[in-house]
Amino acid sequence: MKKKKKRKLLYLALLIVLVLFVGSLYNSLNGNPVSKWLAKRELQQFITKTYPDKELRIKEGMYNFKFKRYEFTVVEIGTSGDKGTALEHDFEVGGFKPKVVIDGIRMDNLDFTLMDKLSEEAGEEIKRKIEPEIPEVRKVTVQLEVVQGQYAGDTRWNKSLKFDEPLYIHIVLDSTKAAKEEVLAAAQVIQSLLNAEGYDYRSFTINGNVMGDKDAGAKDEFGYVKYSIGVEKNSKITLKDVEEFSGK
Repeated sequence: MKKKKKRKLLYLALLIVLVLFVGSLYNSLNGNPVSKWLAKRELQQFITKTYPDKELRIKEGMYNFKFKRYEFTVVEIGTSGDKGTALEHDFEVGGFKPKVVIDGIRMDNLDFTLMDKLSEEAGEEIKRKIEPEIPEVRKVTVQLEVVQGQYAGDTRWNKSLKFDEPLYIHIVLDSTKAAKEEVLAAAQVIQSLLNAEGYDYRSFTINGNVMGDKDAGAKDEFGYVKYSIGVEKNSKITLKDVEEFSGK
């Protein structure tokens, strides 16, 4: 009898583990009703606060297991798009504590032409600032967002321009012969320089690359990443923050 009881308890324990595993797998692939409800509630609060003058309706959402986010389509009542139907915008809500990570209305109203222009001008300026201190700099890319009507189309880059979000900056260095310590030193110099110059940035990343020789047939003049580091505006960085890659 004791053996049968132990066997039943073992089967029960295995069944519970199996149920928990299947439930966890289902949740990771499809989400769950509670988290979906919380995500939709967060989205409703967000659009009500952010767009009080618009009449918006949230359609049924779906779970994106790849990014662990809920995706919702929001209909803008009283508008008419190219197809004669009301405009629709894609929103995404993610995180353990739900937060809107993609605002579809904002995305649909970005001025990409001006953004590209200002990003290029900003990258060129920052590269010029860095080069005297870090001659190994090869490329600087700046990400910024401008909503249509926020600035005139002929606006030129100036670091005094105000954006809704701080800049994100990506920097490529020629680190073909550099050691890890040299990449850290470059990151510290760049952080100090950007702060001293008054750039309103959130963070920057550095890729220290082994450069390709285009004359030798390399597909990309920027080669491949040897080192990488991400730096917040006022963070203290150390050697352990520099990630090293073994090769291509």
